[in-house]
Amino acid sequence: MNRNILIVLGGAVLAAVLVAMLVQVSLGGKKGGGGGGETVEILVASSDLKAGQDLSDGDLRWQEWPKGSLFRGAIQREDGQEASDALEGRLARDVVKDEAVLKSFLLREKKGNFVANSLEDGMRAMAIKVEAKTMVGGFIKPGDYVDVVLSYKQTLKADKNDGPLFQMLVTMNISKWATETILQNVKVLAIDQTAEEDDEKEEAELGKTVTLQVSAEQAEKLALGVEFGKVTLALRGVGDDTIVKKAWPTISDARLTHIDDEVYVAYQQLKMQTGVQRNIVRIYNGSNAK
Repeated sequence: MNRNILIVLGGAVLAAVLVAMLVQVSLGGKKGGGGGGETVEILVASSDLKAGQDLSDGDLRWQEWPKGSLFRGAIQREDGQEASDALEGRLARDVVKDEAVLKSFLLREKKGNFVANSLEDGMRAMAIKVEAKTMVGGFIKPGDYVDVVLSYKQTLKADKNDGPLFQMLVTMNISKWATETILQNVKVLAIDQTAEEDDEKEEAELGKTVTLQVSAEQAEKLALGVEFGKVTLALRGVGDDTIVKKAWPTISDARLTHIDDEVYVAYQQLKMQTGVQRNIVRIYNGSNAK
């Protein structure tokens, strides 16, 4: 056989052997997930999670994952970190059980309609016009809680047939204005177009509209309230969620001050001192009294 042909055949065989060895080494190196079988822990869902759900304890857990198969965006455990501390926020999409949870799954305040995304189940967002004096001088911020106070005109007229006592009763209780709290512990979603607090701003910012989170019933009360009179927001302290049961009469302009009460008491004392006990005037004409 030709010597050149033998050399070519021998080279081909040698090349085939080398390729086989390389393939075997390559496949063997991938066993166990690569990296010598090293694993890390990544964040996954403990159960099926729904879009709009706020992440809480028990929703997430750590899962071992081959280090060689890590993907972009995976959240790795650091120094014994708790799963609940690794990621906080509200989900923008559904997540199935055991699925890796990424930061991109969370709602971002500056992306899309954050106000709509941040509403709790069954709640509504409703905006009202405000002024500096009706929003605590601009110190109300998104995320705060407020009470809604309504001041309105209320005219009660006593008929002439009702008698002087009833007319006095009306006059002493309300002249023209009244005020009362119509909503309590309402969350502020946004001031104007801002749905997040800017920590870098030290000065109070005055807005023209405030968006509140209300129920369907509260939305009706608020809609009527802004047409009925003047709405003022009363800022609540941090952590104060107490609903106060009203134990006092409605505040009115006549009840706000007590001068009418003082005049009435003085009048009663004057009658006692003078002996005049009845609101009757008698006219005497000779021996006849009318």
